[in-house]
Amino acid sequence: MENTLVPIFGIISPFLMVVGIILIIFITKMKTEKSRNAVIMKAIESGVELSPEFMKNSIPEKKKDPLTSSLVLIGVGIGLFISLFLFFDHQVKFAAFGLIPLFIGLGQLAGYLINKNRGEAKK
Repeated sequence: MENTLVPIFGIISPFLMVVGIILIIFITKMKTEKSRNAVIMKAIESGVELSPEFMKNSIPEKKKDPLTSSLVLIGVGIGLFISLFLFFDHQVKFAAFGLIPLFIGLGQLAGYLINKNRGEAKK
């Protein structure tokens, strides 16, 4: 009986880990919102006016930089290609999966450069 549970646990554990991480993030956000709402309710009850900055989301939005994301994808693609190439005894058919993020990153980089040149030409 013990030998049959080990392979099943080995297969199921990565999925359980992902569900656990998502659950932890969800519970943390719920507790943060609950405490934020409690502060708002206490302020309303006592008649204190809250600043507009507090009413906005407490997490500032990060600006998306297409150059950074394209370079990260290019790096991930190269790293994945090299690691799969070395891991599977120099077989390119497995390492080719690293080319997917590499070419997506190259496409994003080309799009960034084209849009950058168009923006300078219009000015």
